[in-house]
Amino acid sequence: MNINLKALEGIRGLAALYVLIHHSRTALTQSYNLGLKLYPEQYEWYDKLMVYFFSLFKFGHEAVIVFFVLSGFVIHLKQTKPSYYYPNFNWKNYFKKRLIRIYPPFLVSMILCVLCDYVLTLIDSVEFAGIFDKYTINSLINNLLLIPGTEPWGYNYPSWSLKHEWVFYILYPFVLYLNHNNFKITILIILGLYISYLLGYSIPFFGEVAYTFVVWNIGVLIAIFYNKKYFKYFPLLIITSVIYIPIYSRVDEYAIKDVLFGLVIAGIFSFILVTKNKLILNSLNKLTWLGAFSYSIYILHYPLLNLYQSLFYYINHTNKLPYHLWHVVIFTLISLPLIYFIYYFTERFAINYKKTLS
Repeated sequence: MNINLKALEGIRGLAALYVLIHHSRTALTQSYNLGLKLYPEQYEWYDKLMVYFFSLFKFGHEAVIVFFVLSGFVIHLKQTKPSYYYPNFNWKNYFKKRLIRIYPPFLVSMILCVLCDYVLTLIDSVEFAGIFDKYTINSLINNLLLIPGTEPWGYNYPSWSLKHEWVFYILYPFVLYLNHNNFKITILIILGLYISYLLGYSIPFFGEVAYTFVVWNIGVLIAIFYNKKYFKYFPLLIITSVIYIPIYSRVDEYAIKDVLFGLVIAGIFSFILVTKNKLILNSLNKLTWLGAFSYSIYILHYPLLNLYQSLFYYINHTNKLPYHLWHVVIFTLISLPLIYFIYYFTERFAINYKKTLS
């Protein structure tokens, strides 16, 4: 991997950390409207600074869009090499790699959900009675099959995007085949799915994936033009932010906002790849260690967060969140090493095995 593409791994790590802090912020402290705005006397000066700093982490959903665009780019990049020829596409090898990449950490997260809830029952079986009621056979099947729109296993809400990602993987070879025969037809079909969703026609099984697949294909589009002469104009997509910013606060439809934000992200990625700024590249390259276990951070942090929050309520005999943000800092510092430990003995082995198939 060259230094430019390696920098994108750093972005992946930052996005995963951002999501972790975003969820910690909403689960372990009072919101601004219910906290500092109403009870400023409860906050010391440093607490107020922390409130304003952590307010930067309120765009957790947008961080997921970063994952989608990055995924589409990385998956398709190998198919854009000059030596690539579609009839040589190995369907069996492709799906084997995708299974190895996505399932090991996800299965670990499912086990972790149960273990975290089990810890709570060990602490107080009466207080946490019925905590396993949400683990049904129907939920197990839907999650093992990664069916979009279904309830998460336990409290692992971030898995919604994983279910979308799995559908992207399933659709991609068919899109690749269509693209091999007629690029324009491919574009029309993808746009058709998107427009049908905007018009209220929900396709069975796909649901919201009809529009998130468009976001994912923005990454594919970057890969198609990467290293081509027209790619130098792709950073201009950042201008899309001029449209996105006013729409963000006025439009509730994610199908519109996410696609626009996907274009903004495409512009930022392209800018990094085109300008080859050493300061930016070197800074992001130093975060590749974080990117290495970003998937584990994303899919494992929520069960741990739910455990931490439940213990806080139990120990303090309250259902009221604290006004300060120290628990956000503590959870982040505790969870990252723990997640890395789990990653080291699970996902890392799957990744190394997947590399042997390349």
